[in-house]
Amino acid sequence: MIIIAGHMTTTPELVHDLAAALSGLVPATLREDGCINYSFAIEDAAAGTVLVYERWRDQAALSVHLAQPAIAAVLGGWADKVSIDVTKFDATNPRGLMD
Repeated sequence: MIIIAGHMTTTPELVHDLAAALSGLVPATLREDGCINYSFAIEDAAAGTVLVYERWRDQAALSVHLAQPAIAAVLGGWADKVSIDVTKFDATNPRGLMD
């Protein structure tokens, strides 16, 4: 499993627009083969930060997702207005919280 987690940061004035643009991708992405979770949330509006959290079955599914025109359009449209601090993790031993 692949886990994507981190933050996207923009100006406080644009944070709600960024969150809306990202959230607009959620319904279609959740229907993609291999998508387990895909969500965004404003973490700190005053700081302009949006929390990013995704889980994918494998790298192949993530690669197909990243090649989607809608993803390129949103990321490209925001490229000069955001900084991205997002990390990809390989989860090779997933288990329940209390296990």
